[in-house]
Amino acid sequence: SLFAANTINMKLGKFDVTAIKIQSMNHKKELFRYKDEKKLQEFLNQKDSNASAINVFYVDTGDHKILFDTGINSQVLLDALKTINVEPKNIDIICITHMHYDHIAGLIYDYNRTFPKADIYIAQEELDANKTSEILLAYPNRIKAFKQNEKILPYIKSIPAFGHTLGHTMFEITSEGQTMLVWGDILHAPIQFQDPEIFLVYDTDPIQALSVRKKVLKDYAD
Repeated sequence: SLFAANTINMKLGKFDVTAIKIQSMNHKKELFRYKDEKKLQEFLNQKDSNASAINVFYVDTGDHKILFDTGINSQVLLDALKTINVEPKNIDIICITHMHYDHIAGLIYDYNRTFPKADIYIAQEELDANKTSEILLAYPNRIKAFKQNEKILPYIKSIPAFGHTLGHTMFEITSEGQTMLVWGDILHAPIQFQDPEIFLVYDTDPIQALSVRKKVLKDYAD
């Protein structure tokens, strides 16, 4: 099946974390851009160079049940949550890295809200750029705009990573001295580890996205 969720569980301090892979795919090679076309083709000829996946992250803090992004297929997301005994009505916070369809489509199921009791946290800059999104209509009074470098909860901080979109945001989650970064679309494929200056046509501002990608990789490698 094109859509088939896989899950990986881990502990982050006292939090339970589940990574949910909604879909695996390969980006079309003609979508990649680089300063050296010949070198780009050498990169792309490597095994799995253009492999990618659509991922969602679920965090149970004990006080809250939180999703980071919702993927591209709500049924697959619901099926995955069911395997870890999570009901959609119990999700109370959803943090969105950006409003591209493959990160927010899971918010809608059968033309209704997938998560009826959830507050949806989205960067103000991202909301300003997507005022006509059906998501905003589906969740009236549930959309919570945040500013950058703001603590959504004492243990969740928003970190600006503009470039891929106008309000692209990462989320840093901390528990008992351990930290996890949900970084959205900082990278799209493995070859960007080899050279972060490789980018895809999806970036709204490739120059800014490139700069952010290089900084994030350095900061978190350190």
